Amino acid sequence: MEIEVTLLGTGVGIPHSGRAQAGLVIRGEKPLLFDCGAGALLRLAEAGFLPIEIDVALLTHLHLDHVSDLLALAKARWLMGERSMKVFGPEGTQEWFETVRGLYPYLVDLDVSISVVDPGDEFTLKGLKIRAGEAVHSLPALGYRIESGNKAIVYSGDTEPTESVRDLAEGADLLIHECSFPEPFVVTNHSTPRRLGENFRGAGIKRIVLTHLYPQTIGCEAEMVRDVLAGLGPGVGVEIGLDLQRIQI
Repeated sequence: MEIEVTLLGTGVGIPHSGRAQAGLVIRGEKPLLFDCGAGALLRLAEAGFLPIEIDVALLTHLHLDHVSDLLALAKARWLMGERSMKVFGPEGTQEWFETVRGLYPYLVDLDVSISVVDPGDEFTLKGLKIRAGEAVHSLPALGYRIESGNKAIVYSGDTEPTESVRDLAEGADLLIHECSFPEPFVVTNHSTPRRLGENFRGAGIKRIVLTHLYPQTIGCEAEMVRDVLAGLGPGVGVEIGLDLQRIQI
């Protein structure tokens, strides 16, 4: 079965033109939403998805630029006559969602079920096999591997280049990985091009799409791709992701 990826938001908490905050849809038989930052709900509409179609969301972590539109999505579904939704996320997801929803008493009858995901967990959603891996960020964070038959896509969420995400991405057809800053920035909790490339050298990945781009990356996109390739070595396609970009695997 073919898998289609739609990048909803490739930006971060600091807005810059053309990039909403984090979110993407992976569709096998039916769509799965991964992260839902500010602007993701609008991007869903622009990509041709109705809120009523999106009944499952998986979160990588609970920073605002990855979750701020999730309650708005649940409300949009409620306004369209559908109360239920399933959310999968790291430790703390249940407490976060109930705290935010609690500020809006009229949303008390939303039927949103929360499942906590730990690194190493495996499960199946919408005909797609999901495996979670540990990301390295400033709070509990996950990456996800999504498989259909012999095809595999990995979404890193926010992370430093790390062995656990490399293991998750081994042999993947597509790796969607954050690359927050260009060289020569030195940062923790995020990725920069050369370290990213070096981390995945020899991992057998066919294509890498860079997302989660801070404004400091503007004008540096081609250089960032070259720097990833310098660490990675030849034979892998590397590109900068764009909002509303569709990728077929």
